[in-house]
Amino acid sequence: MQNEEKLNTTNNISAPIGLDYFSGVSLYLQLFVNSQHLGQATGFVIENNNKKYLIANWHVVSGRDTITGKPLSKTGGLPDKINIAHHSSSDFGTWWFINEPLYDGEKQLWLEHPKSTESNRIDVVVLPLTRTEEKLAFVPLNLNLAKSDMVAHPAQTVSIIGYPLGLSADDKVLIPIWKTGHIASDVELNENFFLIDATTKSGMSGSPVIMRSSGGFQTKNGSWIMAMAGMRELFLGVYSGRIHELSEIGKVWKPKLIEEILNAR
Repeated sequence: MQNEEKLNTTNNISAPIGLDYFSGVSLYLQLFVNSQHLGQATGFVIENNNKKYLIANWHVVSGRDTITGKPLSKTGGLPDKINIAHHSSSDFGTWWFINEPLYDGEKQLWLEHPKSTESNRIDVVVLPLTRTEEKLAFVPLNLNLAKSDMVAHPAQTVSIIGYPLGLSADDKVLIPIWKTGHIASDVELNENFFLIDATTKSGMSGSPVIMRSSGGFQTKNGSWIMAMAGMRELFLGVYSGRIHELSEIGKVWKPKLIEEILNAR
């Protein structure tokens, strides 16, 4: 497999005009060991202290089940690199697949949460990016959106923005699909995650989950606000897949975990 591959998709998109911000945030990921394709996922980039990082799930970069530790691929292969479909800075309808290594020798390059253990895995990781050259355009997720003055309640609608089964919203352009779900547990019940009820598929692990309101919402001091104009949005966390293969209940890891990983370096 080549070190990088340019995807020529469409020439009529020169800028992300009319494209939703979060449609530019979610990125398509491919996992490889040597030249063997193991699977796909979703991720997104953040910036911290002028450095760029990919946010993904532990089970994606490790290739292992979070509970059993066994390889997820039927081949038994574990990924050693991740291909990220980055936007092109010269043409937003063109993508570059950029390889990022997952290991330096035997040393893993992704950062885990300091409280993550084999028996209690926190399924969020931060991967420092080594490729940030000018030909790549980045749409980082603003972590301050996790601090919006909104309160999320059970049964409220959320959006999971990713690539189910590796599919895109367009057959020519790598744009994520917006799946709709509902909050399925009290958000503050667990300090690290909450549950959503949504018909999701493999490939959506690592998707950002957001809540939007163009009507009424509750603020953190208990007040209720009617948004007469515009839209308010809250970044709720990182989707990591269903809690059981026969259920449509999925787990979302909270944004504070990302900051805790970065602060623990």
